[in-house]
Amino acid sequence: MFDLILENYRKAAESTLKMQQDMIRNWAMQWPQVLAGQGLGHPVAAAAASASALPGTAWLEQLSKAQRAWADSVTEMLNKHRESLDAQYRAGIRTIEEAFRVGQARDPKQFQKLTEELWKQSFECLRTVAEAQVRDVQTAMQKWCDAASTASAGLKV
Repeated sequence: MFDLILENYRKAAESTLKMQQDMIRNWAMQWPQVLAGQGLGHPVAAAAASASALPGTAWLEQLSKAQRAWADSVTEMLNKHRESLDAQYRAGIRTIEEAFRVGQARDPKQFQKLTEELWKQSFECLRTVAEAQVRDVQTAMQKWCDAASTASAGLKV
């Protein structure tokens, strides 16, 4: 019984992670198209567009600012991911403890009650983790879009 619950929980977590990876992959594939329109997609085009648009090394400063913003947002996203993993491990440990408690049920009624509680807690944890991950991805993508638009706005001068 526990194997089935844990297997279903694992499958749900894996499918959630796969969906998020696919979403990020699709968004990331759009970046070269967006940046190419600004002369950033191809190094030669970027150099020609930036050299004509901004005098001297101003385009290097814009690029440097965009890189710093990108690095900051990636660092923040990784820290949030670490915190999320810590929370998932804590929840997993609690789930294992609860699963052992279910095995100590004295009668079928108590077994059913404890099993339902374990099931509810597991799926509430999965829901919370999924919502936090989606929220973190949205925040990161917003920061990256802001950094890209700031960098491209600097090149349009």
